[in-house]
Amino acid sequence: MFRSLQTLRNSGNVALLLTVSVGWLLSLGIRIVYPVLLPDIMTEFGMRFTGGGALLSALWISYALMQFPAGILADRFGEQSVLLASLGLGGAAAVLIVAAPAFALFAVATVLLGVGTGLFGPSRVTVLSDVFPDQRNTAISFSQAAGNAGNALLPIAAGMIAVAFGWRYGFGYLLPGFLLTFVGVALFVPSRTSAAPTSESGGAYLRTLRRVVGEPPVLYATAILFCLLFYYQGITGFLPTYLLETKGLSQSAVSVVYGGFFAAAIGLQFLAGAAADRYGERRAVAGFVAAGFVGAAALPFAEGAVPVVGAVLLSASILGAIPPANTNIVLQLPDSMQGSGYGLLRSVYIGLGATAPPIIGRLGDAGALDAGVLLAAVVALGAVVGCYGQPDP
Repeated sequence: MFRSLQTLRNSGNVALLLTVSVGWLLSLGIRIVYPVLLPDIMTEFGMRFTGGGALLSALWISYALMQFPAGILADRFGEQSVLLASLGLGGAAAVLIVAAPAFALFAVATVLLGVGTGLFGPSRVTVLSDVFPDQRNTAISFSQAAGNAGNALLPIAAGMIAVAFGWRYGFGYLLPGFLLTFVGVALFVPSRTSAAPTSESGGAYLRTLRRVVGEPPVLYATAILFCLLFYYQGITGFLPTYLLETKGLSQSAVSVVYGGFFAAAIGLQFLAGAAADRYGERRAVAGFVAAGFVGAAALPFAEGAVPVVGAVLLSASILGAIPPANTNIVLQLPDSMQGSGYGLLRSVYIGLGATAPPIIGRLGDAGALDAGVLLAAVVALGAVVGCYGQPDP
């Protein structure tokens, strides 16, 4: 792992790697701020678990729907333009969230945030895969780990700021980061890193794209990521509330454990990236999901602070599988369709994964959050089946 990181540092593209990684930290982290501030949001707007889950689902679905357009735009206009648009819209959404006087405008700002951050994901992966072809898993894992650093730190900071100034400023303090990263992308990311699209007509292009994404290896890779994203969106959306209401942890302890969940994912994703570069993406995904399943499945039965915390930290191993799973799906696609193809598939698996928060929220309203955790764990285990069933391209 450390040798791979040293190779990245010596590549001459450190500024690009750091800029893209910080952009992902903000794009991912601002969405993970929602679960921490969700109790305050639900109180102010008079929502129950189902309503809170619907709000989270709206955020993730709007994010998912932008993946395909983001990929097409990246293929046509270059990755840099799409990354800049993402950061600009994300910053504008944060301004609206801070200023929104009523729920309707807040909901619109939430959807806009999903749209803006949704533009970032496809280009982030294709840029790093193209610029670091020999260490693509390590580079993508570094970026994903940066996102989890944001997940670990930004919600804690947001919670502290919310206590002092109000929950809206738990979003607003991220505005300077969006501005600085916008400048970094303009300076360090090339206008295009992937191959230019072919000159075939729109209809022919779409037919070719449909054929490519319908190949069995691509369908298996998409199913694997659906399993991971269902788990990710479901667990991250309600883990703080689950620990507070079902496991009886204090609010301060919940913040620390939630941050620890993502802190553990940072190291695990580095390990997963190095393992994937050495043993292959699918073996790495299967191994890390299997380990994480043990923790997630044990969590409903854990009693006492130490077993609960141990189960939470072990369950973060499933997040370690996400970077090699992303690399796996990109490798199934031709260079000229990486943007649009990957974007379309992200829309599918993230959109389907966004069904997790309302389902788990409904179980929460029925007093069955434990069942929601078990459901997410079982779905995640499906990724292991997909890894062993996926044919080679």
